[in-house]
Amino acid sequence: MASVRTLLLCGALAYACSPPPTVVIPSSDDTAGQSTATSTATADPSRWPREFVAGPGTGPALFLHQGSDAPALGYVSEGVAFQIGGLPENGRVPIRIRAGLKVRAWMSTTRMSQRVQRRGRVRDTPTYVGPGDFVRILGPAEDPDFMRVEVMPQLSEGVFGATVTGEFPAVGLSQDTPADAEPLSTGETRYAPLEEEMPLYDRPGGEVVATVPAIATPVRVEVLRERGEWKGVRVGIGPYFVGYTNVDLDADGSAENASPQNGEGLPVRLQAEEDKPLWRLAPGTRVRFDGRTVAILDREGWGREMNRYENTGEVDLFVAVDDEIAVRGMVRISDLQPTGNAAPATTPATPATPATPATPATPTTTTTAPTPAGAIPPPPQ
Repeated sequence: MASVRTLLLCGALAYACSPPPTVVIPSSDDTAGQSTATSTATADPSRWPREFVAGPGTGPALFLHQGSDAPALGYVSEGVAFQIGGLPENGRVPIRIRAGLKVRAWMSTTRMSQRVQRRGRVRDTPTYVGPGDFVRILGPAEDPDFMRVEVMPQLSEGVFGATVTGEFPAVGLSQDTPADAEPLSTGETRYAPLEEEMPLYDRPGGEVVATVPAIATPVRVEVLRERGEWKGVRVGIGPYFVGYTNVDLDADGSAENASPQNGEGLPVRLQAEEDKPLWRLAPGTRVRFDGRTVAILDREGWGREMNRYENTGEVDLFVAVDDEIAVRGMVRISDLQPTGNAAPATTPATPATPATPATPATPTTTTTAPTPAGAIPPPPQ
């Protein structure tokens, strides 16, 4: 039975501290995004790499354990390196992150990715990848030289097309950003028509193998070859759709999106809920959940106070040191260090009004802990 503290925390992060939005065009393939199927290859630990990076995704990525009812601990940005401590189980995998915020938890397998080290076609798909592109690792392929991967073509910054599953050489995948890799071939840069679907064919006049969806964001198209009205193209900013099209392409992509930048110094996930106290945290500060240490600050960071439990000496914080990782859990009140907009450590804060009317307000101060000191509430939904 959920404790009062659990209910408070679930409501608090339903409207606060959300990660930057990512638009994903749903796949028509019912198998896309599912856990890898059990096979002799996937069950062999020696066939699995140990080092990964977090691929694109939204919503919580870190969990307390592998169960379907596991509380969510926090968010991870794409590109964060981690190591796995075992094979995937129930859509989760045990991981360790060594970064500004050191974490031990379970991660959603949807974020288990590696970077492409060399350009190439993803076998059995209409997609192409270049150095540095992310592909999700589904597990070893039956072919011992290949990995099963899921590719999510990126049409423009933060906008992804439908996922497809194929195979890629294992030697062409790694946790690392590639250095001195052979660049992609170049052609004439054009843009897909705005708000119009653009089918791609396996050959001029052949079968449709992919469809670029109708969106209002300019989508880059590299024309690599032309055969009359047909053009061989590479679509997106990586990973890519590839194929042939006979539609008229636009020459102007001046509205192409640029990546959002955070120049404030404060981690972007803590910039919400400005009415809630903000604290500085020293290196070595431990974030605990359900009596377990789930994160340790390796350098100075920040925490946004969500609830306080005076009689146990704990405060419920959303914690980050940078834009890579943010976790929610309990920190000792004595670990809080004031900043310019934080109240004194002994002064309870005033409850903030939720941004969404449907979400109940969460009191920031509780004078009597509704659960034992070791019970820590589950965070972001």
